[in-house]
Amino acid sequence: MERATLESMLETAAGVERSGDAYLVADGFRFSLYVGEPGQAMEVPEVSRLELKPAFCEARTREQGTIYYLEYSSLHGVSIRPPTGVAGRRAGFS
Repeated sequence: MERATLESMLETAAGVERSGDAYLVADGFRFSLYVGEPGQAMEVPEVSRLELKPAFCEARTREQGTIYYLEYSSLHGVSIRPPTGVAGRRAGFS
């Protein structure tokens, strides 16, 4: 993935706010990065802060403050899940 593609995804993601070259994930939202090749990816879960550098990104997680340094070319997906209860009710379910 190119940096511009990742930036575009982050700009549209709910619960993610830009602060300079960093993106901060709001409390309660669960943000994950997918690293590797499609079908053989590793999930980097519970990302709380993602800083975009010229050649790589720095992902900090909520779990013990782990920091991952990732090349853009190794990224191929992101996911964000809203806090429990934010999604609202769905038809057919009570």
